[in-house]
Amino acid sequence: MNFLRKHWQDAGIAVGIAVCIYLLMNPVTLSGITGILWLSFVAMLVHQFEEYRWPGYFAGLFNAAIFKSETPDKYPLNKQSAMIINLIIAYVFYLLPVLFPYAIWLGLAPVLMGFFQVVWHGIFANVRAKTVYNPGLFAAVFLHVPIGIWYISYIVSHELATASDWVWGTIYFAVAVYVLIIQGNLWLKNKNTPYSFSKKQLGPYDYRK
Repeated sequence: MNFLRKHWQDAGIAVGIAVCIYLLMNPVTLSGITGILWLSFVAMLVHQFEEYRWPGYFAGLFNAAIFKSETPDKYPLNKQSAMIINLIIAYVFYLLPVLFPYAIWLGLAPVLMGFFQVVWHGIFANVRAKTVYNPGLFAAVFLHVPIGIWYISYIVSHELATASDWVWGTIYFAVAVYVLIIQGNLWLKNKNTPYSFSKKQLGPYDYRK
C-alpha cells in the first residue's frame, strides 16, 4: 500500500502511454467514439500526473492556498485521500464510459468534468492562489477541452445524444463533482493522519521552509 500511495500517479501515466500505443496501432478504434473516450481517460491520467508528480505541487496549493491550512502537508487533503479520490475518478468515472461507449450520458459526464477542470484550475484556484498557473491547468486546457469538443462534435454529428442523455449526463457530472471532488476531500480529512505529502508535493507552499 505504501508503494501505491507513492506511485499511483506514475502507474497512471504508464497506463496512459500503453493506451496511446494501443490506439496508434488501431487507428479504426482511435477514429471512433471508443477511441475518443480512451483519450479522455488518458487526459485524466495526465492531469493527475501533472497535479501530483510533475510539477506535482497541487496538494500544497489545495491545502495552503485554497483552505489556508496550518498543516498543508496533510490537511484537509492527505496522501491517502488523494490516492483514493483520484483512483476512483480515473478508473471508475473515466474508464466506465470506455466499457459502455454508447451509453452517451455516461460519457458526457467526464467530458463536462474536463471543462469544469478549466474553470476550477484556470479561474477559481488561480484567483485564490494569486497565480497564473497551477498543476492540472495544462492538461485541462490542452487535453480535456479539445478532446471534450471532439466528443461532443462526434455525438452531435452522428445523432447519438438524446435530450435525456444531456440531462442525465449533466446530473451525473454534478453528483460526481460534489461526491468525489467537494465532499470526498471533506469526508476523508483527518488532522492526525500519518499520510503526509512530500516536500515536492507541497512545492512553494511548504510551511516547513
